[in-house]
Amino acid sequence: MSDPTSTFVQESQEDIQKLNNALLDLEDAADPENSDAIETVFRVAHNLKGNFGVMGYTDASNLAHAVEDLLDCIRDGELSVTGDRMDLIFSGVDQLDQMVREISDDGETETNPEATIEEIRASIEAGEDEAVADTADSDDGGTTDDVPIDELAAALEGDLEDQELFRATLEFGSSSSAHVDAMFVLDATNDEYDLLTTAPDNEAIEQGEFDGEFDVFVSADADATEADVTEFFEDNRYLEGASADRLTDQVEASLAEESEADEDASSSSSGSSSTTHSSQEVESIRVDVEQVDQLYNQVEEMVTSRIKLRKIIEENGLVEAEDELEEHGKITASLQDTVLEIRLVPLKKIVGNFPRVVRDISRKQDKEIDFQMEGVDIEMDRSILNELGDPLMHLIRNAVDHGIEPPEEREKKGKPREGTIKLIGERERDRVSVTVMDDGGGLDVDEIKEKAITQEVITEEEGRLLDDSEVYDLIFHPGFSTTDEVTEVSGRGVGMDVVNQVVRGVDGSINVESEPNAGTSVTLMLPVSVAIVRVLFVTAGDEMYGVPIKNIDEISELEDVTVESVEGRPTITHDERVYPLLSLSDRLDVPDAEPDDDDMVVRIKDGVRQVCLRCSDVVGQEEVVIKPFEGVLSGAPGISGASVLGEGEVVMILDVDTL
Repeated sequence: MSDPTSTFVQESQEDIQKLNNALLDLEDAADPENSDAIETVFRVAHNLKGNFGVMGYTDASNLAHAVEDLLDCIRDGELSVTGDRMDLIFSGVDQLDQMVREISDDGETETNPEATIEEIRASIEAGEDEAVADTADSDDGGTTDDVPIDELAAALEGDLEDQELFRATLEFGSSSSAHVDAMFVLDATNDEYDLLTTAPDNEAIEQGEFDGEFDVFVSADADATEADVTEFFEDNRYLEGASADRLTDQVEASLAEESEADEDASSSSSGSSSTTHSSQEVESIRVDVEQVDQLYNQVEEMVTSRIKLRKIIEENGLVEAEDELEEHGKITASLQDTVLEIRLVPLKKIVGNFPRVVRDISRKQDKEIDFQMEGVDIEMDRSILNELGDPLMHLIRNAVDHGIEPPEEREKKGKPREGTIKLIGERERDRVSVTVMDDGGGLDVDEIKEKAITQEVITEEEGRLLDDSEVYDLIFHPGFSTTDEVTEVSGRGVGMDVVNQVVRGVDGSINVESEPNAGTSVTLMLPVSVAIVRVLFVTAGDEMYGVPIKNIDEISELEDVTVESVEGRPTITHDERVYPLLSLSDRLDVPDAEPDDDDMVVRIKDGVRQVCLRCSDVVGQEEVVIKPFEGVLSGAPGISGASVLGEGEVVMILDVDTL
């Protein structure tokens, strides 16, 4: 894609997400016509229409225009907000989204929106037909409601001195060329008066989008009267009727109120700023993500280069170079932090469309769901967020499909008909938690056990020994599902295991909590950023491995601890807690690695895994770049990736959670 097209696609995708969420707010608003949501929706739809038009995508612009017109009718109170009408608007927005994707891929659109445009126009016409009687009953012929004060003020530049302001309602016959007649009338109006604006706007009138009449707003000389203006229009041969009313006093009063409000605002802000700048400094720039990734890769290479330099300095006794290396390390660390900050992206970038997903699924399943999102402004590394989109979507769809019960069933349980699903993001230092919770039926422990035994995931004996948290972990077993019926949403048994793999693949973990008839909570614990971590180097025989220091609680010599046997397995007791002692050489099948009394013991933090590792030696620590495995090695138990040290030496980094 060319740069302008790329920028257009990105901005359009952001606008479509804003539009979806604002439409959801509009649908839930108690008074849609007067809510902030309708203004947001209308503004974004108008912006989309303009951008499509400027870029030459006429079909998309026409569709956005139709959506905008329907929203305009809702804003003016001509149409009400109904489920079917909102479905139609959402359908149009979905087509716009599809067309933007096509533009992103090929630079052109293939989708034909004509059918949707016709449906939208038909909905507008049907609504207008229903409103004709009400409009006739409420019309008093002389009201000054719905006067576009802001537009008039802009056209007049706030100056009404020696002028009179009028609104004229012009009536046309039922001619197929009414829009042509209208343009002749507007030309004549411009010759006689200052034509300030029209309702609907000039573009709509040119396209004939008015039902036999429209309003014009004009300014005339100070001695002009309502009768003069009415007579002028009644003499026009293209009109069947006209009436005018004077608006000068109302507009003057409104402008005075706005002026006072502006003065108050100016007065309140004067204390915070004493200088008026004629221009603003550029505070941000748009950078392609590939450039950021390239910069990050270069930082990784600097970290690896620093390791090599340290080894050369130590081997050659270059003491005088150590200070420079230390300074080099500080600069590299600072640059690393800066680049990682640049790569941070708000969580809302990938969950912004979730409210729309919940809305659509709940309507299909006749469920009533209040979906809430909190803490979605927290930031995480872009590469992690890219991996999280599908897993989080699956958790949300599961909560709608399996978690929340139908309204009638909830009522029988004494619950509100409307269920609640929450997505909550929280950050604690270098970790982020993302929780999806619902107040639905909860997980059935006995059912999960029974299914797991039937599917031969566990034996009956193992099932009797499992506590609830261990039973919940069974849902992450590949292919496991408690749902017999396959739906469009979930139930195929190919979801939760993928969620688990993806989360662990970015050095995260999952915790599930549930209560019968009270709901389920799934929490993903994730790092804020990735790749560069400090590790402890340990050996098993002649092989060296890395253990992330953040996972280590204590390092001891084997001779300083007491090793006991429990059920035939070696263990170590610390603070009255029993830790299994795992031999790295055994777990990793290291050849010629014999146990020795000089071996070392590394105790892992309880929050990671209650276990101790037995290794041959501990040989230092270093900040390294971890590269995850791809292909057949991806997801290998006990290994999270590899790092390149010194003169190209490759060291495996251990995943102590799966070792």
